[in-house]
Amino acid sequence: MNVGFDMIVPTPQFPPGVTAALLAGRTWEDRSAVVIAFKNALKTDLRLAQGGRCSFCRRLLSDDYASHIEHFIEKAMYADYTFAIRNLALSCGTCNGRKNASNRALAASLRKRAKRQGKALQPRCPVLSAEVPAGQSLPEASMSYRWVHPHADRYSEHIEIERGWVFHGKTRKGKRTIRAVDLNALAVIEQRALSERLRSRKSRLSLAVAALAELNQHRARRIAGAIAAELRRRRT
Repeated sequence: MNVGFDMIVPTPQFPPGVTAALLAGRTWEDRSAVVIAFKNALKTDLRLAQGGRCSFCRRLLSDDYASHIEHFIEKAMYADYTFAIRNLALSCGTCNGRKNASNRALAASLRKRAKRQGKALQPRCPVLSAEVPAGQSLPEASMSYRWVHPHADRYSEHIEIERGWVFHGKTRKGKRTIRAVDLNALAVIEQRALSERLRSRKSRLSLAVAALAELNQHRARRIAGAIAAELRRRRT
């Protein structure tokens, strides 16, 4: 499958009237005009740069409210990178939620280990190859990251997507990203969505037309199985 976009190039710029200096010291939840202007403009620019696709799974993003501006390096751990544009990308709610769950699981594991060993907790950001010293600028090199970075890595060099949204890691970084965000769980979601789209077709002719339209996203065997299940449902 076509991954949609390989990386975010060129990097979006600050919108007119917004600068890094004006955003310094502010939080992501700040409701000031400068923060709102930054978010709104960046969301539009990222959607264009990403071809309307999620930075993790490469599925098309749905309604605007369901598209999240994702902090690749968690802002809770590195507040200095909260408004660093190369640390931001659009993701779908599913991938954003699973990334956050992965981070919480790692944090819980580290807390248990520290408690068991009687040591002080040493937080770790899972996307980074090494923790960044305080005050250092955002890492830009691909080697600085353990996961596929939307601004620093070419997605197709690390991850291959089969029809039906089955993900294969071509490198250790790709495999790590797939595992961390649980990308292959999306196949179940997409299979269910396929079945629902076919179910909405009332006649057998429209069902066949819809099935043909799905061939660029799903394997023929999976579509045939969904059609068979739908026809069985209609006979009952």
